[in-house]
Amino acid sequence: MNEKWIINYLSRHNNVKLPTTLYDNEKIRALMNITVPQNLSEEFYKKQDEYLQNLKQSKQIVSASSILNSKQVALFKGDITCIQADAIVNACNSDLLGCFQPLHSCIDNAIHSYAGLQVRRDLMKELNGKQEPNGTCRVTKGYNLPSKFIFHTVGPIVNGKPTAQNEQDLKNCYLSCLKKADEMKLENIVFCSIATGLYSFPIEQACEIALSTVLDYLDTTKSTLKVIFDLFSEGDYKIYEQEFLWQS
Repeated sequence: MNEKWIINYLSRHNNVKLPTTLYDNEKIRALMNITVPQNLSEEFYKKQDEYLQNLKQSKQIVSASSILNSKQVALFKGDITCIQADAIVNACNSDLLGCFQPLHSCIDNAIHSYAGLQVRRDLMKELNGKQEPNGTCRVTKGYNLPSKFIFHTVGPIVNGKPTAQNEQDLKNCYLSCLKKADEMKLENIVFCSIATGLYSFPIEQACEIALSTVLDYLDTTKSTLKVIFDLFSEGDYKIYEQEFLWQS
């Protein structure tokens, strides 16, 4: 079984022993989370990809076109790693290498875990140890995700009330992704709610900035790009739904 092979390989690579109480899928994800992908074998990537592709087939994948249903902008509540789109947006830290905390529930962890360690490998090569500034966008392949590409962007960390710079940085996250998607001639892109989790940007204010930035960009540039805002919780979805009705 690929699962046992992957666990043994990554355990040796990282020189760690995991708790026996974890299920095999949890062990694999935890090991992937902590792995610095230098000198991983081609056999590993082959078995990892087979495992992740089988995992994807067990999920309920939804297409961007079915969510949009002929609209240019739409909201969706669900797992962003299950959306088949041209690009999904990953909200990440300035290292841009994914979450190293085993089994963490953040979106950065989930996207890297289900895409595969090629994403971290590619970003390590591209960044070469440099930090990524707020509001920019880096692109990698989606690898084992249903999406073709992942757009990685660093949102602002907010302490208390957002500053004018925090607001501009958040706006730039959306603008840089929109411009890159149009530059790449993509048909659609899926945004998460950038910086509203661990980075503590109040979601009501972040939602207003996100929607106004996207809607203004589409109107001003006459872009045909289709945009989905993906929310994971019912509470966040309702906040976006109310704001979307207001701005539309």
